[in-house]
Amino acid sequence: MHHSSQGMYKKNILSKSLNTEVLKTSSSILMILFLLVVGSRFVGYFEKAAEGLMDPSLIFSVIFLRFPDFITLLIPLSFFLGILISISRLYAEREIYGYISVGLSQLDLVKFLAPQAFIYFSITLILSLYVAPYTKALSQEIMSIDSFEEQIESMKPDKIYSFEDGRVFIYAKAINDGVLEDVKIFRTDDNGSNLIMAEQLRVNKDNRQLELDFKSGVFYKGIFSDQRQVISSFEKFISPVDRDIDRVSGLSMAKIFDYSAESEKANLQWNISIPATLIILLFLGVYMGAVKPRQGRLSVILPGMLIYIAYLSLLILGRESLSSNPSSGIGLWWIHLVFGLLAILYIFKDNLQIANSRILIIREHQYFKYIIGTALLFIFIWVIS
Repeated sequence: MHHSSQGMYKKNILSKSLNTEVLKTSSSILMILFLLVVGSRFVGYFEKAAEGLMDPSLIFSVIFLRFPDFITLLIPLSFFLGILISISRLYAEREIYGYISVGLSQLDLVKFLAPQAFIYFSITLILSLYVAPYTKALSQEIMSIDSFEEQIESMKPDKIYSFEDGRVFIYAKAINDGVLEDVKIFRTDDNGSNLIMAEQLRVNKDNRQLELDFKSGVFYKGIFSDQRQVISSFEKFISPVDRDIDRVSGLSMAKIFDYSAESEKANLQWNISIPATLIILLFLGVYMGAVKPRQGRLSVILPGMLIYIAYLSLLILGRESLSSNPSSGIGLWWIHLVFGLLAILYIFKDNLQIANSRILIIREHQYFKYIIGTALLFIFIWVIS
């Protein structure tokens, strides 16, 4: 009884030690990656502001709204690298024998880390399903409204400007004191196309609304469609654009989280897939981290990064394919199945008797590492492009 209690006490100490080290390593990596991503976003938004495409005062608000989206994608990578670094250190510095001496196996290490993985899973799931979609859509809407306002103010005469991804075209023959003269606006959407020709256009704005004030013009609707055409003259025509952050363009939680439409299946599967990667990455991290004493504890980082980027790249590719063809088969789940099988392969690799096979010899060859590094670089460039 005494020996059993002592063994249990040692296991609890080892479990706390392992979880603490993984938590510290993962948190440090998450903070570094988060600062890098936020820094790169700041640079991109400041470039837009310098070009007059964005109000500089909104940069911090937009970045803050994107925080949940950044963290959602970075948590699985940080946790995976934290496990790889911590487990490989145990093997490289022979501390793993302290775990083996009390009868623990790699599967026990997975069990030790399972509660921490569940916490990360819960946080990522909540962010991915309920927070990140809303804040991301809100930031995009704020930027689109502000971008429209900024571009109107920075227009030059006798040039055609495109807005809203090519759905709106604006031309003004002259601009005097912020007033566009002899202006023409063409807009097309799902409801058809319309053209506004006016002698003047003035942009009126306050804290909650942006108004396009047209004077003395003609409104044409349905000019390039089979729908009924409408032609109307006006002396004064005002088109409001809502600037209220709480009510931008009818944005609502119900609309964002409506996954009943076929086109939203890709988003739903993507939002579930990101937290689901944590389960598979937990097993991969523990079993991939088992390095030889002379191999070095950082030797698994490169193949680990390659596996993660390949995992994420296939999910992105699968999401794009599912978005274009919502009725296609099993969606993104086959990707999790592939990497789940890879994790199983790592778990039972000792039983497959491949230790002295040509596969292992090729894997340890220096040229193989160069090939892996090159492939990793190309995949990374594809992901961020």
